[in-house]
Amino acid sequence: YSTKRVGDPIELPMGPITRARANKFKKAILSLIDQVWGETVARFIDRVWACTPCVPYNLLQAKL
Repeated sequence: YSTKRVGDPIELPMGPITRARANKFKKAILSLIDQVWGETVARFIDRVWACTPCVPYNLLQAKL
């Protein structure tokens, strides 16, 4: 369930889902979300510093 390396897939655990395994999986998912969020915020900050007249936009975007 480790997300230490960028690009590693997160897979559902095989077999019965115990509380401990569910907590490890939850921790891995939250870690991945934190990583993606941090990268998004960092790109946003870089763009704001790069341009003087910036138009505000949403940090989160959904693909349909």
